[in-house]
Amino acid sequence: MKVVIASDKFKGSLSSEQVAAAIEEGILAAMPDCEIDKLHVADGGDGTAASIVESTGGVWINVKSEDPLGRPVDARFGAVESRTAVIDVATASGIALLRPDEYDPLNATTKGTGILIREAIDRGFRNFNIGVGGSATNDAGTGLLSALGYRFLDARGNELEPCGRSLSRIAEIEDSQRMPELKECSFTVMCDVDAAFYGPKGAAWLFGPQKGATNKILEALDDGMRTFAAVVKKKYGKSMQNQSYAGAAGGIGGALWAMLDASLTPGIYAMLKAINFEARIADADIVVTGEGAMDSLTLLGKAPYGVCGEAAWNGIPTIAFVGSVSDSDSLNEYGFLSVYPTVSGPMPLEEAMKPDVAYANLKRTAMQVFRTLLIRQNN
Repeated sequence: MKVVIASDKFKGSLSSEQVAAAIEEGILAAMPDCEIDKLHVADGGDGTAASIVESTGGVWINVKSEDPLGRPVDARFGAVESRTAVIDVATASGIALLRPDEYDPLNATTKGTGILIREAIDRGFRNFNIGVGGSATNDAGTGLLSALGYRFLDARGNELEPCGRSLSRIAEIEDSQRMPELKECSFTVMCDVDAAFYGPKGAAWLFGPQKGATNKILEALDDGMRTFAAVVKKKYGKSMQNQSYAGAAGGIGGALWAMLDASLTPGIYAMLKAINFEARIADADIVVTGEGAMDSLTLLGKAPYGVCGEAAWNGIPTIAFVGSVSDSDSLNEYGFLSVYPTVSGPMPLEEAMKPDVAYANLKRTAMQVFRTLLIRQNN
């Protein structure tokens, strides 16, 4: 039997790589002769770059950059081909880089992500896959773009700091000094959630609270996004508000689409294409996926949704291991053969999420399920 493991992380507990290792141990404990191919997947959130690098045999390139508050930070991007770079926004502009008392969406900037892109361009990379989940910012990508040579001016022609606080004062975008190499570059932005650029379902109102924004700050950020969108439309003729995924990562998606002709796509589909998923599962008997929790929201584009859909298209059954599951009927109806929760009995959430506990539960569940599959193998 050949099994392809393609699971997302168990957020707060295990990385995608650790999940795959635990499932592999469990399967081999039940079926020592089983052939296993481990792929690491993500849906555009933090960890996307690592999943692509690990699954394709890519390498990491270390770079000095800046965190969301402008402090020096050691960062990196992945190289999967001679001219293709993969970058997580969270690497230099992520909320995980800040303490909770440092959350500051008015002043946080994506400049550090722009520095990563600039460094990659200087090293000859021209194709970019960018995972945008986990950002600490709501600057509409102005920080990122400033690192590539764009300048943002107020009504008097004064240059503004590229951050959320400045958005409502932007009256002009000056791009004559942008990196000339950008015309040779292509950008694919891998998004984990579809958010509008502004408004009640926009970047600020949907994600600002988790980045430290009060209602007053949310109003200011949303007004700034509206102002910036109008300036962009006037200069580039593109309506970010009418573009799907434009609100991704505090507006990075929309800005890169409008100003760098980026493609915005559900992260899992770009991910599966990048790791050549269809070819990797061609001779598989079963695909195993999962994430920390699965419910009906999984079917809105999360990693297991994409894995199961692609496997089903190729006639291969998919099972999932999860920390917790609800609405399993909808998941089965979509195409999951079965979904197995890994927690064996009543347990406090904080205990279940401990890495060693989650690993042991996952390994045990995989072993038990594949012991059942021995019936088929032995027949």
